[in-house]
Amino acid sequence: MRKIPQCLSAGRKDKDMKASIQVKNGFMYVVLSYKKNGRWAYKWVATGIKEKGNKKALKDKLDDYIKKFSYLETGEMSDDFLYSDYLREWLQIHREMIAQSSAEAYEVSAEAHIFPYFDERKTTLEAMSPKVVFDFYSYLHTKGNHRTGGGLSYASIKKISSIIKGSLSDACVLELIASNPAAAVKVPKGAGEKQVKRAYKTAKEAQQILDAFKGHELYPIVYMTLFYGLRRSEIIGLKWENIDFDNNTFEIKSTIVRIKSFIHSDTPKTNDSNAVFELLPEFRDILLKLKAQAEENKKLLGSAYKDYGYAFSRPNGEFYRPDYISNKFSAVLEKAGLPHMRFHDLRHSAASVLYDLGWDIERIKCWLRHSDIKTTSNIYLHISKERRRIDALELAGLYNRSDDDEEQ
Repeated sequence: MRKIPQCLSAGRKDKDMKASIQVKNGFMYVVLSYKKNGRWAYKWVATGIKEKGNKKALKDKLDDYIKKFSYLETGEMSDDFLYSDYLREWLQIHREMIAQSSAEAYEVSAEAHIFPYFDERKTTLEAMSPKVVFDFYSYLHTKGNHRTGGGLSYASIKKISSIIKGSLSDACVLELIASNPAAAVKVPKGAGEKQVKRAYKTAKEAQQILDAFKGHELYPIVYMTLFYGLRRSEIIGLKWENIDFDNNTFEIKSTIVRIKSFIHSDTPKTNDSNAVFELLPEFRDILLKLKAQAEENKKLLGSAYKDYGYAFSRPNGEFYRPDYISNKFSAVLEKAGLPHMRFHDLRHSAASVLYDLGWDIERIKCWLRHSDIKTTSNIYLHISKERRRIDALELAGLYNRSDDDEEQ
């Protein structure tokens, strides 16, 4: 038996834990009630079992649930304490420490990939080893995509690995395990069926994209995104209250994202994300026109107008949803006969245009507000390779031309 630190235990030796059954949306949950620091605390445990015809069978197993989660009350962890049970507790505690969107992203990844794998194998926290973690990453690499039956992308496995490493690192701090078994395990390179191909447009190519959006509702969004290198969540989360028309500046202080639910007014991605931008004349004019139009719409629609305060919004004031932006962006490019690219590639293209202007890596990092210079370096490297390819094509056929070619 291992002692569980106070932050994961009830801090009480006597056993007062009780279990009951509650039903939500036709599925049964076991609700555990126990004393924590002299007060009653409650934990809901999803069973995944439908209520109809199964209630009596689950009632007979309530003592098993009390035994399984007794550590909450006694402060003692049994040798068969499952890693997935520990992770569920970790996610619940971690939710209070990070942005809601990040917490939901962790939960979605855990529910889709981590819990099914480790629940099926009944892997205990004690049994987590470098090999167990390596085998898990290998599984994700080859079979982790439930939709296609193939592997997950490198980026997806990287995100999942951050949950594994973070949770096991905290388990070390809490002295539940001696060392972090995931610390030295690397995510397989080239994971997944298909790697995401990023687009790095030149200024000429970027202008073609802007021309395709002339007169479209998304034109101002695409224009500002391409120029300032904003993230999708940031541009649609820009609020009037954060635009200073007197001093011609604006700040990114809120975002709109969707993980499980639509979240608006969430915090920016990093501390560097909420930098102050200079509001150039062309964008000042665009925003002032949008503001005047919003005021007109508010008068016309009255109480039907949804005044969320966003600079970019639908005619009724409703905020733009991230998936709507991406879908419309792809549709316009396709209609214009332009190559497919993700909306996020406008941010990469902003870096590409700055590169063409002669900006060095540090200036690009500051403009895009990367917290880590490695991120900028990676983008810089991709752009350099693409430019070398373009330069090489321009040199094709430069020598050994025939006399007829020269006369022409």
